[in-house]
Amino acid sequence: MGKLMKYEFRKTMFSKIILLVITAILEILLLAGIFLNWENGLGWGLIGLTLCVIIGIFYIGLESLMVFHRDLNTKQSYMLFLTPHDSYQILGAKVLENGLSLLLAGCFFAALAAIDFSVAVAYLGGFKELINVVTHILKQISVEIQFTTAESLMVVFAVLSVWLMTIVTGFLAIVLCATVLAGRRFSGFVSFLIFLLLSWGCSALTNRIPESLETAVYYTLYILAVLVLTVVMYLISGWIMERKLSV
Repeated sequence: MGKLMKYEFRKTMFSKIILLVITAILEILLLAGIFLNWENGLGWGLIGLTLCVIIGIFYIGLESLMVFHRDLNTKQSYMLFLTPHDSYQILGAKVLENGLSLLLAGCFFAALAAIDFSVAVAYLGGFKELINVVTHILKQISVEIQFTTAESLMVVFAVLSVWLMTIVTGFLAIVLCATVLAGRRFSGFVSFLIFLLLSWGCSALTNRIPESLETAVYYTLYILAVLVLTVVMYLISGWIMERKLSV
């Protein structure tokens, strides 16, 4: 299993390096804005890093789907299915790689944000001054944003877990397209509709958790529900691969 995960990490390593390089450039721009009192640098660095977080997290999941699709539909990873590993292990390695990548990326960006915030507070005269400066910068470059209470770590984990569930649901749709629907007209479109239907169903189930609960309890139950649904999607995908996949 460890070798499978190492193989999956290797296949997506280049894009992660690119993401780190872009993040480093934007971080330098942000720090230059802070230390040199350069408002435009601070503003664009902040916006760039925010977009980097959103797009980076999104692409990590999207790339896993693209790699899995190539694995099932081309000879690119033909030898992968000839190794002494069953479908559950092969798919599990992909799910774990994606989950770990999302978790590490989330922790990395959260730590970077905390460091940047601390540096900005120290050099810009406190929290109130920071908010005033950033709000002024964003207004000047026509970006509207509202500052709300800082999100808890549980909210971050909830977002990451929902994205992981979406990716695993995508795995299931790809498996259906390559097995049950293989060779049929509009198989890709049908599998995409199945993906949308499953995503809607999962969302409907998790939305049944009462929002009136205490915040910590609500997010704990929400994350657990999402992870359970993720495991269900994984098990169904592995079961179909074991019985229907032909490579």
